[in-house]
Amino acid sequence: MKIIKCRDLGFKCNFMAAGNELKEVESVILDHIEKQHEKELKDMSEDDILHLKHRISTLLGRSCGCGAL
Repeated sequence: MKIIKCRDLGFKCNFMAAGNELKEVESVILDHIEKQHEKELKDMSEDDILHLKHRISTLLGRSCGCGAL
C-alpha cells in the first residue's frame, strides 16, 4: 500500500492519496495538486515543481509507503 498526504509535501491540506500502484497514487496526488493548489503551483518555479515531483517519487518509493522520513 502506497500513501502520501498533501501535508507531506508542504501544503496545508488533509488530502491523502492511497493505492497499491506507485504510478496510480502519484497520478492522483498530482491531479489533486493541479486542481486544488493551482495558486501555489503558479507561484512555483519550474525547479520547484521538479523538486515537488521528485519528493513525491521519493516518499512513495519507500518500502513501507507511509512517507515517513
